[in-house]
Amino acid sequence: MRVKVPRATYLLISMRAMRSLSICLPSLYVLCIMVMEKQHFETPVFERLAVISEVDVYSVDCRNTDLRVEEIQVHVIGWKRPRPTKSLLEQLEKSDYAGWNTLVPLYIHLDGGADEEVITISEEFHWTHGEKQLDIRPKNVGLREMWLSSLGSAAKSAGENTLMIIFEDDMSTSSDYFQWILSVVDAYGRNKGCRDSNLVGFSLSPIRVDEMTKPPFKRWDARQTIGKDLAYLSIVPSSWGAAYWSDRWNEFMEFVNVRVEPPYYDMNAEENLAGMQYDDLKLTPKELYLPDARSNVWPKSWKRFMVDWMYVRGLVMLYPNLPEEMALATTMALAGEHVGASTKNNPRVSELIVSFDRLTGTVLLPEYRDLVVLDLHNNPTTFEELALSGTKFLKHVQASCLYCNDLLRVWAFDVNAIVN
Repeated sequence: MRVKVPRATYLLISMRAMRSLSICLPSLYVLCIMVMEKQHFETPVFERLAVISEVDVYSVDCRNTDLRVEEIQVHVIGWKRPRPTKSLLEQLEKSDYAGWNTLVPLYIHLDGGADEEVITISEEFHWTHGEKQLDIRPKNVGLREMWLSSLGSAAKSAGENTLMIIFEDDMSTSSDYFQWILSVVDAYGRNKGCRDSNLVGFSLSPIRVDEMTKPPFKRWDARQTIGKDLAYLSIVPSSWGAAYWSDRWNEFMEFVNVRVEPPYYDMNAEENLAGMQYDDLKLTPKELYLPDARSNVWPKSWKRFMVDWMYVRGLVMLYPNLPEEMALATTMALAGEHVGASTKNNPRVSELIVSFDRLTGTVLLPEYRDLVVLDLHNNPTTFEELALSGTKFLKHVQASCLYCNDLLRVWAFDVNAIVN
């Protein structure tokens, strides 16, 4: 079904602006004519955007299209937290999966050296909603690698429109978390034809802080910016109750597999963090620092690379905007690899919504074209501004980092994916 979209909602970029760009991003929704331009590369890896066409980017209403989501998977990452792991698994088992007529597989990923009680709990746990698969690593690889390899393997073997929901072992979930997933899939992702290629996935927890500031975790309340709309989009990825589309994750893995290697990242600089200030860490070349982003100095983080990738490509994630900043899943902020000693009143921790009955009287999910879009610091922006900011930054890297050819090839979008 095609709906009439106001001209103002089209993503338009002038010919003059396009002549200044040499990188093709998927979020621009343009028709491209490739003009090979040799710069300081051995082979021309960027293509100039030469012809721009008005494209009706939000003309499809997902709610009136066929449902073609191959699978919705649930992934749990655990290690040495027996009671939280058991609690999370029990919450997931008791959740409401009505309305989804396909089995929901559960993947439990345990890092090497996992607590024996955690292993026993995982082996004996009975999952009634589909197949259970247990992934126990022979050696310890750390939380970053668990995220990357667990979802990387799942996405690689999944269909292109598979949704992967991932929880760390210190999380709690609402019994209606899956109903929210079904709601946003119905509205924004029933199939690849109606799913915006900007959209990497859905978060079950809201944004409550600006984590890109120094010092981090400046408090932020979505309802003061968004209003009462039940959802919004952000260029910041989620790690607490996140659901990622398999095709987007596969593209991310192509980037991150290069980004984590020298000379673009130094794993050895993460070894002696005790007493170190993050700003003193030499993790990555300054030429690769995103503008005004605290993620530039996050050690042992998979998310910092997702921030890099999404920023350059102008990609977004959808977040819930429920009353009282409630969440469908939330962290307990237990001490761990990325959290210090647990503290009460952590600004990042949300109250769980007990039931969708709490939403009685609220509006429905907005049309995709009406969703508020946020930048790295939770300021309202547009897809056009995100795309142009990413392009500007990548041109900066291209000009200032003469040894970054391999990284640029996987960071920029390949125009052949559009024109072929």
